[in-house]
Amino acid sequence: MATLAMFNGILIRMRSEKNYRHHRAHIHAWYSGQIAVFDILTRKKIKGEFPKDQTYHVQSFIAKHEAELLANWESLNSENGTYFKIEP
Repeated sequence: MATLAMFNGILIRMRSEKNYRHHRAHIHAWYSGQIAVFDILTRKKIKGEFPKDQTYHVQSFIAKHEAELLANWESLNSENGTYFKIEP
């Protein structure tokens, strides 16, 4: 799983889903042993438990970096499977 960014103790990760393209574009957020999945387009938490303050930080990050996150989603799921880091 590729780590795209880290801020306020939160890791933002994304994995290649070349064989599972039915999934919508999303990220995995890790904080203090907790993991949540957030939809990139809606910014909603779609799976997992996450503290309220960290949820706000992740949703703000997605809003600010939506285009970069979607570009990473497309790149990771392409033939070359590469990704790039995003500055928080």
